[in-house]
Amino acid sequence: MEKTLELTGLSIEDVNLSYKNLINLLTQLDPNVRFDIANSIWYRQSTMPLDEFLNRCRDYFCALVTGMDFSAPDAADIINAWVDENTNGKIEEIVKKPIDPSIVMFLINAIYFKGAWTYQFDPNDTEDDVFRLPDGTKKPCQMMEQRGFFRYLATDSFQAVDLPYGDGAFGMTIFLPYAASGVDALIARLDPDTLVYWINCFFGDSGDVYLPKFKLEYELGLNDVRSSLGMEIAFTPGAADFSRMYEYADIWIDSVLHKTFVEVNEEGTEAAAATAVSMELGPQPAGFWFRADHPFVFMIRENGSGTILFIGRIMDPGSA
Repeated sequence: MEKTLELTGLSIEDVNLSYKNLINLLTQLDPNVRFDIANSIWYRQSTMPLDEFLNRCRDYFCALVTGMDFSAPDAADIINAWVDENTNGKIEEIVKKPIDPSIVMFLINAIYFKGAWTYQFDPNDTEDDVFRLPDGTKKPCQMMEQRGFFRYLATDSFQAVDLPYGDGAFGMTIFLPYAASGVDALIARLDPDTLVYWINCFFGDSGDVYLPKFKLEYELGLNDVRSSLGMEIAFTPGAADFSRMYEYADIWIDSVLHKTFVEVNEEGTEAAAATAVSMELGPQPAGFWFRADHPFVFMIRENGSGTILFIGRIMDPGSA
C-alpha cells in the first residue's frame, strides 16, 4: 500500500500530518467555494479495533468513529444516512443491506464540492445542440456558451481551457482532443509529469467557450483496480497485515466501492463522491475557439497544491 500510494520513505507521522494539512487547506481555501471532506469509521462492536488506530483517525482525519451492531435491521440505513448528509443528498447509499456477517468495519470517505463559475454562463445563451460520439453518431445536448479571457492551451492533438470557480483557487480544466475518437489516446498520455508540463504551458487568451451541460453519476468497485496497482496482498486472506488496525492480523479488505456525482450547468459545478472500504473477517473572432461537442476529459483541481479532486471523461452528456 505504501508503494502504491508512493509514500515510501515517509514515516506514519509524516503521512498523517500531510493529509491533515491537506484537508485543512482544501476545506478553507476559498470562501466562495464549498468543499467538505468527511471521514467515518463504523466497526462491529464485537470486534474492537486498536485504540491507537481509532485515535489517529480522529486526530488526523477528523473521523467519526462509531461502534455498531451490524446485525441490527437499521445498521446500513444509519451509515447511508451519514453518507447522504455529507454529500448533500447526492449519494444516498454506499452500504448494501443486510450487512454481511463477515464484515467487521467500514471506512468511508465523503466529499462535497459546490463552486460557482467566476464567470458564469448566461442561461439565455444556452441552446439545443448536438454532441458527436466516437462512433460518428450524434446525440442532442444543451450547449452553454460564453466569450471571455481564460487560461488556454493548444497543441498538435488537443485544446485545453481552464474555467475558474469563485476567487480562482479551484478550477475545471478541460482537455479536448481534436478528433471525437481521440479521448482514449489523450488519457494514455496523462501521467503526473506530463500533466504538470501541460498546466505550466497554459497562457491567457480571449475566446469563445462552448460546454455542454452534463450530469454524471458513476459507481465502480475498485478491488481489481487496487490489485492491479500492486495492492493484491491487502485483498488476500491470510496475507494481508492490518495489525495496526486490529490486534490480530486475519483481517483483509473485502471490497472498495466508489460512487461519484458531478453536475455542470450555467451557474457552476456541484460534485460529490463517497468511497467505502469494507474490511472482512463560421468566421471565428480573434482568439481561440473551444467547442466541446465531442468526448473530453475534465478534472476539478486545487491550483496551489495541484490536488485533483475529481477527474472523468464525458463520452455522452445525454439530453438535458
